[in-house]
Amino acid sequence: MTGQRRLSLNWFVQSRLKLRHLQLLVALHRHQKLQLAADSVGLSQPAASKLLTDLEAAMGHALFDRRGRFLEPNPVGVILTRHAQTVLSELESARDEINTFQDGHLGRVAIGSIDAPAILTVTAAVARAQALYPRMEVEVQADSSNVLLERLISGQLDMVLGRRTSNEHSRQFSYHEIGDESLLLIGHVDHPLRSHARLTPAQLHDESWILQARGSRLRARVDAMFHQSGLQPPERIVSANSLLMTLAYVTATNALSIVSEAVALQQEACGQLAILPLARKISAGRYGLILPSQKPLSPASATMLRLLFPDPPEPLRKALSALMPPGFSL
Repeated sequence: MTGQRRLSLNWFVQSRLKLRHLQLLVALHRHQKLQLAADSVGLSQPAASKLLTDLEAAMGHALFDRRGRFLEPNPVGVILTRHAQTVLSELESARDEINTFQDGHLGRVAIGSIDAPAILTVTAAVARAQALYPRMEVEVQADSSNVLLERLISGQLDMVLGRRTSNEHSRQFSYHEIGDESLLLIGHVDHPLRSHARLTPAQLHDESWILQARGSRLRARVDAMFHQSGLQPPERIVSANSLLMTLAYVTATNALSIVSEAVALQQEACGQLAILPLARKISAGRYGLILPSQKPLSPASATMLRLLFPDPPEPLRKALSALMPPGFSL
């Protein structure tokens, strides 16, 4: 990109950037054809073409590569489109928040969580929210930290309880550590290995397994357990990123799995599976509260944080107190 014009501090004002430009960018990213994108935002094709031409001229950068009838975003187009999605998402959130406030609701909050805090923290907080603020809309999404952070970036989530990653956009987050996610070995309630006092990697190597896909943090922890004992990982592995599939498969077969301690204890308490005595402890790593660093907390988000952390440790208390909107305190 050397030699191309750099954007000034207030380039979006000087270029008279309009919401129509942002809507068109997002539509082009979705449809990759000018006619389809124009139709989706209620424009004629000539009008959409002029909008795109004017935007590229104002920026001094091409945003899309033309490949026949398809428009493929180049790196600059990808960057601008990603931020356009965030802006539009924020405006949609503003609409929802204003409407719910006018209707007498506290608002809406979307939480992302990995398994351990979803069971240990989020479930109880959401139950309290429903009891105290029945008109507050709460959405909970459970997934891997990487997926949840992408949703936090795009504005789909207001907060995440997960692990800090090497995500290239990490400067957009604030991270406040909470605890450690321990892992446990599970099998069905009558599994033949249940009677053992302690199970070593050598004893487990030839068993059937169901584990998260390669590249996941949990799978890497399991592989490391075997490598540390001088063994290759097991060969009889079914890969599944669905926790529900994992639990169902363990219940129906002799397969073993390793899951979050919170999940294992909950399922054992319900009589769904057994925790087997693994010889060494395994951890998935530390996790914490992740918030957008430049997005003020909404009243609903502030309320949910008070419910999630009714008695936070002092470092977290200080951090959250500084983020609270006017009229809110921990």
